[in-house]
Amino acid sequence: MGDGRLVITRLNQSMVATFEGAIDAGELGDLVNSLSEAQARQNVDSVVFEVSACEVMDLDEFAELQKTVRTVEWLGLRCVVAGLRPGIAAYIVSSGVELGTLRTALDLELALEELTVNCDEREPEPEAEQDDESELEPDSFRSF
Repeated sequence: MGDGRLVITRLNQSMVATFEGAIDAGELGDLVNSLSEAQARQNVDSVVFEVSACEVMDLDEFAELQKTVRTVEWLGLRCVVAGLRPGIAAYIVSSGVELGTLRTALDLELALEELTVNCDEREPEPEAEQDDESELEPDSFRSF
């Protein structure tokens, strides 16, 4: 750990945190602070943790990443981890790590697409007004 680099960019309403090399716990702590500031100042609503440049990830690094994702979600941002290599994913799953509700995507494009789709689904659709008589019609009742 410690030989990594973290680059933060903004794409529309999302921040993309790109990790290159090892994931450092100190950088993740700084990242949480940066993301909470961005949420407040720049109207950001989601974060993609892009890890495709990480060739290896041990369980401690993954636990730190997972803790960071949960923290950022508690701040109200939607999160997706993108680009986990197949070997890393297999290692993490075979190690019996509890993944909880961690959302993942194959790559950055799919992660942004998922966040866009989920954002569209969250917006409530206006309900059509119904007159009181239609609510009481026998056809609208079902017997069980």
